[in-house]
Amino acid sequence: MEEYSIYNVDFGTGKGHEQGYPRPAIMLKIINDLGMCIVIPLTSNIDHLNLPYTVQINKTGHTNLKENSVALVFQVRAVDRMRITGIQIGRVEEYQVNKIRTVIKEMLTIN
Repeated sequence: MEEYSIYNVDFGTGKGHEQGYPRPAIMLKIINDLGMCIVIPLTSNIDHLNLPYTVQINKTGHTNLKENSVALVFQVRAVDRMRITGIQIGRVEEYQVNKIRTVIKEMLTIN
């Protein structure tokens, strides 16, 4: 597994506004010692770009997504590696990696 690659992740049943079910997600960080990964779920609902802390991830030959998508950075979460299903779908492009990093820094600013 590689950081900033896209994999299918089975999030299970979401509660409230949580993203759930199997869906593509961006691998943000691999925590090998714990068998965990930190991931960012994707949605194909482009209207979610109106929400704070989101980044557009386009359907390209690089990402190999079926549809233009939105990275829901505000829903970043740790999951067990067993939730990663299948092989790598694609990879986030460098300019998108930079946007994701910027959004994470903005979101986690603690005063």
